[in-house]
Amino acid sequence: MFERPAVLSALAVFLVALPSGLGAPDVATNRFGFRGPEVFPVEYCASLHAADLDGDGLNDLVLVNNARSKITLLYNQTGRTNAPSQAKVGRRDINELPPGARFRLESIASEKRISSLVVEDLNGDHRPDLAYFGEPKELVVQFNQGANAWSSPKRYDLGDGLLDANALASGDLNGDGRPDLLLLGEKHVYVLYQKPDGGLAEPEKLPYTGTVRAVQVLDIDGDGRNDLLLVNWDNPNPFRFRLQDSRHQLGPEIHLPLAPVRSYWTDDLDGDRRTEFAWIAAKSGRAAVGNVVRKAGESVAGGLVDGQFSVLPLPRTEKARRGLVWADIDGDGRPDLLVAEPEGGQLLVYPQQADGSLAAPRTFPTLSGVSDIVVSDWNQDGQPEVFLLSADEKQVGMATVERSGRIAFPKPLAMPGRPLAMAAGELAPGKRVLAVICEREDKRQKDGKTDTVVVRELVVLGRDLKATVQTLNENFKGSPGTMAFQDVDQDGRADLVVLTPYEKLKVLRQLATPADGRVFEEIDVTPPGGASDAPWMAVADVDGDGKPELLLAQKNFVRAVVLKSDGSQPPAWSFDVRDQINGAGSSSRIVGAAALPAGGSRSPVLFLFDADRKALSLCTRGTNGVWQVTRNLPLPVTDFASIAPLALESTNGTPNTVVLLGANGVAWKRFSGDVWEMAELDGYETPIKDGYLHDVVSGDLNADGRRDLVFLETTKAYVDLVLFEKPHRLAPANRWQVFEERTFRQRRQIEVPEPREAIVADVTGDGRADLVILVHDRVIVYPQE
Repeated sequence: MFERPAVLSALAVFLVALPSGLGAPDVATNRFGFRGPEVFPVEYCASLHAADLDGDGLNDLVLVNNARSKITLLYNQTGRTNAPSQAKVGRRDINELPPGARFRLESIASEKRISSLVVEDLNGDHRPDLAYFGEPKELVVQFNQGANAWSSPKRYDLGDGLLDANALASGDLNGDGRPDLLLLGEKHVYVLYQKPDGGLAEPEKLPYTGTVRAVQVLDIDGDGRNDLLLVNWDNPNPFRFRLQDSRHQLGPEIHLPLAPVRSYWTDDLDGDRRTEFAWIAAKSGRAAVGNVVRKAGESVAGGLVDGQFSVLPLPRTEKARRGLVWADIDGDGRPDLLVAEPEGGQLLVYPQQADGSLAAPRTFPTLSGVSDIVVSDWNQDGQPEVFLLSADEKQVGMATVERSGRIAFPKPLAMPGRPLAMAAGELAPGKRVLAVICEREDKRQKDGKTDTVVVRELVVLGRDLKATVQTLNENFKGSPGTMAFQDVDQDGRADLVVLTPYEKLKVLRQLATPADGRVFEEIDVTPPGGASDAPWMAVADVDGDGKPELLLAQKNFVRAVVLKSDGSQPPAWSFDVRDQINGAGSSSRIVGAAALPAGGSRSPVLFLFDADRKALSLCTRGTNGVWQVTRNLPLPVTDFASIAPLALESTNGTPNTVVLLGANGVAWKRFSGDVWEMAELDGYETPIKDGYLHDVVSGDLNADGRRDLVFLETTKAYVDLVLFEKPHRLAPANRWQVFEERTFRQRRQIEVPEPREAIVADVTGDGRADLVILVHDRVIVYPQE
């Protein structure tokens, strides 16, 4: 039972004992029979669970009693005629179970306000243990020692855990057959893997993107392996999942478009070994059942298919920038993902597999505070070198990739000052260099005084480590954000482009012949629309002439430009606009662009990253030569700083995917293959007039081998039973009112929905599942006939 927090009026009630007919609506749909109800006073409790705590073959009940800071245990003593009498002299308390009742009431002190509870075997002894989280913020585990005894609490100080009923979960997340424990934190999921020798390992952090309010472990795709489900009720994509692969590793996040939900439930309703989702829409209150399926992607343009969007969450960083790059590190022809952990001084390498997926990262020590990474086979020995710029350590390091795949610790490269930006490329065919912009202080004499001035220089290093240093214009003051090699003037020689917020675009144009020790001519050019607070650039051959243009944006459009001289001496330089590609509308805010080849066309398909519309705008060039947006592809996550073309599941280097790079996540949008979606099987609206479906659970309540749905309606306090008939039909069945309202308020002032919780479990020991409901300070059992 997974539900978002709700606030409803709580009025005093009078419990109604109903006969077995339970107010059936008609003969055709009266498929259920119950005895009772049996009512058990337990004070005001929450987090209803069923498990065989004492190993006697009967399901017991576990609840949280926060008013008394304890966990209430209802031990099942059905059929036990020789139980010792616990009768007391005098009047019985109103919340005391009578002698001979189905349950015996005991408790465990928690000394905290518990927000979430899990009942699971967490040490492999086949006895259910207790794990709970609450205030004070710590995760507590108590192991079941048998004979109604419990171990001393094992405590984990996890101060950023969420105080939510759905924040704690269990399940086998690494394929070893042992259930693990998960706690949802503010920025990651804590995973406590169960150890082979019993007990739990120390918490590991599993990052996620955006906001998450519920976590669950279950088999989503029916392959027999448990996957990770993350839920955010209010999001237009409330469900996202990470599939466990054959290597028992979790894949990227897959987000499913669906309207926001009020609550949901997962179960194999029809016994086909595939998980069905039952959910209640947040606004309409309409219920539905569906499952996650794969379907062929829709054709969009130029032989491209609207494929899967996947997101890989990265370990969180508080740095404004972190080093991220795709490059082939292991020599298999497929680009791998390299990610710096600036705070931890580590480099993560995610190798790309043959199917385009990423293997688990390999971790290597590196410089701290790495903000930029470039990869190049600098010395042309067949093994790439990794260059890392550390703003914290104020140096550039070069790390070699060994034949074993190990990346050595970076060796510092001699620099005349503090490095600000770097790029790797070829000045000429076969002449690979590393270019670094450095900043240093210099002492200068003026009018008999010594002044300190800041000098910026361009350092160009060749494979022999000999540096060519060129002093840059003293008006260059800003912090450069991007530097890249690109033939901006299309003269066949690679130039350097430097982007700096709020400043003109700087082009270091390579000279045909170095003059006065200078390799580059320094040119400052006003970009289209003026300077920007977050400038970016891309490259694409938009006119099909075989020469790529520089793409620069101005809010809602992108211009393809080439650097041109006016022919005067000295020459004046400006951008010649070759084409303009408009966004989807005047409100568009284009923050990135990437081009993919289109089959049979000289012009590529161009994708514009529209931050305001949260979409990739697909642009094609018409027969009239005009670029236009032909499709807008919504993105569930848009917290990215740049996009680029990439080859996934391919070794020929031809881009077939658009990747998006952000500080805390990397995503890729495929343009081939299948996509995952939530396929709705059937819908249901309660016949209860003005009814409000609050929550849903499932179980086989008529012994037909299929699971039925139990909806909790909280406006009029109904239980609404619905059949899941073949092939996938929701059929209304029994419903009844659990209690009647009174006009005066009860003493309890907390406003909660009632009935607030339900489970389906056999508590009578007859092999048939019963319905157990939590209402106010009562547990109500409806035994199945």
